[in-house]
Amino acid sequence: MKTWTGILLMIVLAVVTISTTSAARTSNEQQKQLNIDDQSSQTEAVVASNIETMNEASFLSKEPASVKKENVSVAPENENVRLYPMQVEGSGYIYNGMILEVNGKTREFSEWQGEGGSYKPEVHELDMNGDGKKEIVVLFTAGHGTGIYLGQAHIIDPDTLEEMKMESLDEVVKQHVQSKVNKTSGQITINVAVDGVNVEPSKIEAETDDLAYSDELKFGDVVYYSVENGQLVVTASGAYGPSEYDGDLTFAYAYQDGEWKAVNVEYSTEEYEDEYYESFD
Repeated sequence: MKTWTGILLMIVLAVVTISTTSAARTSNEQQKQLNIDDQSSQTEAVVASNIETMNEASFLSKEPASVKKENVSVAPENENVRLYPMQVEGSGYIYNGMILEVNGKTREFSEWQGEGGSYKPEVHELDMNGDGKKEIVVLFTAGHGTGIYLGQAHIIDPDTLEEMKMESLDEVVKQHVQSKVNKTSGQITINVAVDGVNVEPSKIEAETDDLAYSDELKFGDVVYYSVENGQLVVTASGAYGPSEYDGDLTFAYAYQDGEWKAVNVEYSTEEYEDEYYESFD
């Protein structure tokens, strides 16, 4: 009788031990799974934190990643306004697209194609219309060569980073300038009027036989943009023939009726030396 009682007691203890071991194993597996889930959640949190840190670092860094310092233009009025290329081609002298950064906000302008090197773009932060809000002005060289200099300018709203509407050079010429080029044997006579006011005619001694001259002055082959006394100023040379220039049309931009329009339009003539235009090479 004692023997059967002992055997029965041993069986009960064995069952209890197996049940306890199984429960412990299940608990350990659940705890392991919980640890894995916790680690995964922590990893996601760390990755998210790193992304935020990287984003902050990208704005706080003095130079954009993979952009050389010499290719970054900084506004002299505000070091937090910068301009740099999306891509640099042609041994570092061609900017294929540009990125404008204003106080931590950035926008890509892929259509902006300009030169670098000694023709490095400029960026400025100016209140050009006196409303207490500063605009962003971007200037760059689209191309140059013998007798050609193609400057470009853009005015940007600093809040939206949208381009503001500007009256084009063609529109300014059409609205303000009237010109006539007359040729006789050995002489070119150029008459110009700005807003109906005649300018002193130019009389140029030149070979006129079998040479093509325009009937009126053409503007657009030599165009300079500059910032002067808080204004965006344009100088465009008037051509009466291929690489033959008479004088300069100058004007500034002012904000009128929701658009930047030409003001103080003037035309002046002077003697140009051939070396002046050849220096564009």
